Amino acid sequence: MGLPRAVTRLIARGKPLVPERAWPLLLTIRSARGDRPLVATPTLRNAVVLAAHPDDESMGCAGTIALLRGAGARVTVVFITDGELTRGADLPVAEVARRRRTEAQTACRSLGVEDVRFWGLPDGSLTERVDEVAAHAERLLAEIAPDGVLLPWFLDDHPDHAAVAAALDRRPPPPAVELWGYEVWTPLAANRIVDISAVVALKEGALATHRTARQAFDITAALGLNRWRSMQGLMGRGWAEGFVVAPAPDWLALRRKMIDG
Repeated sequence: MGLPRAVTRLIARGKPLVPERAWPLLLTIRSARGDRPLVATPTLRNAVVLAAHPDDESMGCAGTIALLRGAGARVTVVFITDGELTRGADLPVAEVARRRRTEAQTACRSLGVEDVRFWGLPDGSLTERVDEVAAHAERLLAEIAPDGVLLPWFLDDHPDHAAVAAALDRRPPPPAVELWGYEVWTPLAANRIVDISAVVALKEGALATHRTARQAFDITAALGLNRWRSMQGLMGRGWAEGFVVAPAPDWLALRRKMIDG
């Protein structure tokens, strides 16, 4: 029968007998069979998070960021635009940008991240600046040499988000780098589930920090997706973030196949 199948039977038939503390390990072992998303905390030691706008990082992967920092990993968060075109913010564009930068820094620090960078490219214009984003990213990755990059997944339904993935395709990272596509506007078909239940309060706090973004809509609604994600690998227990994860060449090849057909 093998250990994974035995664990699956245990989970299916003996739920009341499973001690609470045993669930994370059992669910990870079950997911390792390969017929469903792998449930596992990232083992990255040096990660870069690319966010098209302040708040993308909090909606898409704040829990995973907190887990990485808690495990001692280095994390650098980069905001490509300042989100200055935020709908509902009845303020001068420069003031919106200033506020969103400040809020982004506060959110990242609440997750344990000190290395926060801003590229200051125009909000809403990244599809016309893919080469510029690519050049910035190439320099950043050469400087930091990460083992993983978290970025909006390639079919996320926002032009600026899609442009970030396109930029990495223009100037691909080294083959050993893992790409972790996270979801903001559009749910993805996850092959990796990260249990963020232990740090969901940190994610909620980071989301609440983005007060200016919340003038457009209540970004804390992202937590609803995290509750739903828990059904895919955690038996509906707690909260989870979903990702499309692969080595850079495979991830980018999948992007091309999905976009170009």
